[in-house]
Amino acid sequence: MNKNNLLRIILAGLIICVLAMSSVGTVSAETQSTFVITDFSMYPDTLMPGESGIVTVTLKNTGTTFAPIDQIYIKDADGITSTVSQYQNPIGGVGAGDTITLSLPITSDGKTGTFYPVLYVDFMNAGDYLKYPFPVIVDDQSVVISVISRPDVFEAGTTQTVVLSIGNPRMNEIEGVQVSASGDGVTSKQTSVFLGEISGNSAKNTTISVTTSDKTSEVTFVVTYRNGANWHTESISVPLESGISKTGAELIINNIEVKENVKGYYTIIGDVNNAGLTTAKTLVVTYEGAAEAGPYTSYVVGSLDEDGLSEFELSFKDPVDGNITLIFTYKDTNGNIYTEKEVISVSDTISNSASSGEASPIATILIVIVILIVLAGGFVAWKKGKIFARK
Repeated sequence: MNKNNLLRIILAGLIICVLAMSSVGTVSAETQSTFVITDFSMYPDTLMPGESGIVTVTLKNTGTTFAPIDQIYIKDADGITSTVSQYQNPIGGVGAGDTITLSLPITSDGKTGTFYPVLYVDFMNAGDYLKYPFPVIVDDQSVVISVISRPDVFEAGTTQTVVLSIGNPRMNEIEGVQVSASGDGVTSKQTSVFLGEISGNSAKNTTISVTTSDKTSEVTFVVTYRNGANWHTESISVPLESGISKTGAELIINNIEVKENVKGYYTIIGDVNNAGLTTAKTLVVTYEGAAEAGPYTSYVVGSLDEDGLSEFELSFKDPVDGNITLIFTYKDTNGNIYTEKEVISVSDTISNSASSGEASPIATILIVIVILIVLAGGFVAWKKGKIFARK
């Protein structure tokens, strides 16, 4: 072989090697550049320590040929682990212009902070892959429960209303929020109050009615909610103060007057004033300690507002021991029934004037006697001629 032929062979070999190396590099570059991430999300947006979440990613093949995929997985990072094994050849590949959406679970190991696990997509060609690091925020903030309004005291056996504010200090919304009340001797009209979603950095108010007993020392309000698919519970206990409400209705009775009727029964009239701070609803006045008689055996006042005043009138007969007990029954805004009583002495409050505009029999007799005496005196004087001279 001459020298020129040897040079030609060496040159041809070099050209073939260069072309081969150039061809491999082009495939690798083309394979990496054909896939792009068009959508990425995590549910929930932030985790609490120890929680699990779902990472959802959408990949698109922007190339012109079918792209085979070997495996897709999330590489663990400090604070975050993937809870499933790698997707080994899950779909075979993605056609030109097509997309694929996959969901992969992750779990917080209990630390708080911001962590950066990595999503890997390995292609069939050795050494070709797509790498996508993404942030995961782990925040231990839970709901904040505040008492907005409550009664000054919880009277045993009555239903009271408490207004709560449920705040969400997290960056993401929480779901399935519900509130319930519990405690020794505590019952509630509602099994629970459902609030649904509460957005991040916002709050919702709710009203819950509770009934307590004389055994109740505190009421516990329990809030349950979901962060993603993870359930959590928070609570707040409200100590009770027993006694009589200082802000309820307070009835004052005055201007009582009793009149004796010619028909054999008594009439009692008076004023009732609400000196409390809330309305006395459906106020009814009745009595005990006497027999029913006359037209007014009960008197309906209706709603009596704070500082309100109303007259009432009742009729009765045969008071026991000369007394009659007035009974004032009313309700508050929660429907609790309250009763106040006032004992009235009939003899001390009876009026000298007859009731209903009728004169008493004794007064009538006295008047008749006086008239007869005057007439008789006049007649005698006339007979003697002292008034009119007789002709």
